[in-house]
Amino acid sequence: MNYALAHVFADEVGKRLDDYDAAAHRTDLESLTQLARGVPLLTGALRTMLAQHQVDSHGDCTACPRPPWRRRTRCRFPLDLNALLTDPAILDTTTTARHALLRQPGLTT
Repeated sequence: MNYALAHVFADEVGKRLDDYDAAAHRTDLESLTQLARGVPLLTGALRTMLAQHQVDSHGDCTACPRPPWRRRTRCRFPLDLNALLTDPAILDTTTTARHALLRQPGLTT
């Protein structure tokens, strides 16, 4: 996947998530229906990501990118996802950088 296409996909996902957030703050029946339809999509996406980031007995993950000359690194995706789901306040919503989680105390790699 090239750089431009990755940005298009990221923008589409971001727009869909914004729509779900907006629907969660409204109380009309149509918004609640939209939100109810989105929940299985979100949980399915998270389950797929967790399945792709299965770690072996050494904590290594085959899904995490690495240069060919470097040994595998410990996968932090399950740990970071668990932290976000238990305490979403740790994510700085003003930061849109790729490594927004790395700036938060207690979530360093």
